[in-house]
Amino acid sequence: MSGTLRDKIYKNRVSLFVYIITLIISAVLLVIGHNTVYDEETMFLGGYDDGAASATVTEILSVDSETVTIEGQVIGENADIVFKCVILNGAKKGETVVAHETVTAYDAVPLKHVTEGDRVLIALEQDGEYDYYMHDYDRTMPLWVLGIMFVALILLFGRRKGVNTIISLSFTFAAVFIVFVPAVMSGQNIYLWSVMTCVYIIIMTLLITNGWNKKTLAAVIGCTSGVVTAGILTVITLHFLNLSGITSEDTIYIKQNFEIDLNALIFGGIILGAVGAVMDVSVSISSSLKELYDQVETPTFGKLVKSGITIGRDIMGTMANTLVLAYIGCELSATILSVAYRSSLTTLFSREKIVEAVLQALVGSIGILLTIPLTAVVSAALYMGLKNTFKHDKKRTIGNYDRYYVEPADEPSLFEHGDNE
Repeated sequence: MSGTLRDKIYKNRVSLFVYIITLIISAVLLVIGHNTVYDEETMFLGGYDDGAASATVTEILSVDSETVTIEGQVIGENADIVFKCVILNGAKKGETVVAHETVTAYDAVPLKHVTEGDRVLIALEQDGEYDYYMHDYDRTMPLWVLGIMFVALILLFGRRKGVNTIISLSFTFAAVFIVFVPAVMSGQNIYLWSVMTCVYIIIMTLLITNGWNKKTLAAVIGCTSGVVTAGILTVITLHFLNLSGITSEDTIYIKQNFEIDLNALIFGGIILGAVGAVMDVSVSISSSLKELYDQVETPTFGKLVKSGITIGRDIMGTMANTLVLAYIGCELSATILSVAYRSSLTTLFSREKIVEAVLQALVGSIGILLTIPLTAVVSAALYMGLKNTFKHDKKRTIGNYDRYYVEPADEPSLFEHGDNE
């Protein structure tokens, strides 16, 4: 077995070992984090235990409706639809029960009348003619179909990388929903758990998708530094914005029923929303600089840093646009409503809902801007090595020869004169 093949096998074994260890440690950290913050009294129980269950409508028994008019003007209708349905989950799974849907003329957006075959959410009715009432439509099935399509496309185009992407996404979802959310609900320090969750996502994702190497280390350091700096900037900015954190009915409900710092919740939303874009930028720069280092004849620390910042400028415009459009798009309805009421620009950009969206977009973009030079400097230092970081040039050699040295040919040059000439 040649030395080159033996080295390749050794590297593959080391990579596989690091990959397996990363998966194990990531899973263990999730379990530890979940057990640390989970509080049964504040978390939903799920399924039928909280009084709600999925069901499939099998038969419409009756429809009673009447038109409601006020001063001769029709404003809507009251309706009560009685139907049979089969419970799909929970303790009473498989049972056929009778439920009803109530629609009133005063509902801002009344639900569509239920029909046979619809998947609905039913809940126990405390006092009434029927045991169950329709709470809402069960909309999870289309989301499952879309999610399966998403996974299939990732596996189709990404193959092995696609598998790693799915695994890292699964860990990311778990970190948010079984660790971070319970931490918030149980009254933990939101600032601390937001940062820890982001750092976990960064390290775990990059190790699973890219393996352990200098590119990954540079991306981890650059991305983490950018996110932490953006977090510090968020805390400072929130202090001067005088926000109450009340931006919707959901936040009002949270404020009334839970001891949660809404400004800290804004902080968590901002850095969790920015970490994906910042990670993308750091990986792009560290990978690009590694390729430059491998291909350029005389790489230097200064050249690599300059190239990294140049590459970052190209990424910066589209990534900043992505964040701005994503956050503003989420608050489009609030913006339209403010404009419809002819609010001035000062009034518009003083509304907490709009301010939060703008803050998320700006801080996320600043995080990207800070990540570019940080990742460039760290990448250049790691690739060049500490002793060569501040040298003007470094020409690498292979064996006793320069990497671009070509051995002279045995035959005379076409421009040399032969003996018979």
